[in-house]
Amino acid sequence: MRLNESTWRQLLAVLPAAEGDVDKALAVAFVDSDDYAAKNGSAWLWWPDASQPAGRCDFDGSFPPQWGMLLVMGESALETVCLEGESCMAGLVRRLQIKPFLLQQRDALEAAGILDFIETLELATPKH
Repeated sequence: MRLNESTWRQLLAVLPAAEGDVDKALAVAFVDSDDYAAKNGSAWLWWPDASQPAGRCDFDGSFPPQWGMLLVMGESALETVCLEGESCMAGLVRRLQIKPFLLQQRDALEAAGILDFIETLELATPKH
């Protein structure tokens, strides 16, 4: 199962909405592990605050400033999340089936409403 329009809709259905007020919108980008390795393909952007519609963009290995976090997922991780929901993501991160990259400082992630999502993945973010 690769990230495409159909699997993206399934993935979006299990992602939580941001809680509280959002000062600055940042996206969480999802990239297929093959596209990440090739530095070429698609990124699928999810805006937790729904300030912008979720959707596809081109991925060339760079990380635009409006991205707060990048999640690199292989086919088996994508299939598991689509079947089991958000609750399995922390375990997939621990087993490195989902590779998370924080692209902004903690304060910016918190202002964008992404910090709660990061905590559900059981990731620690330094406070400095």
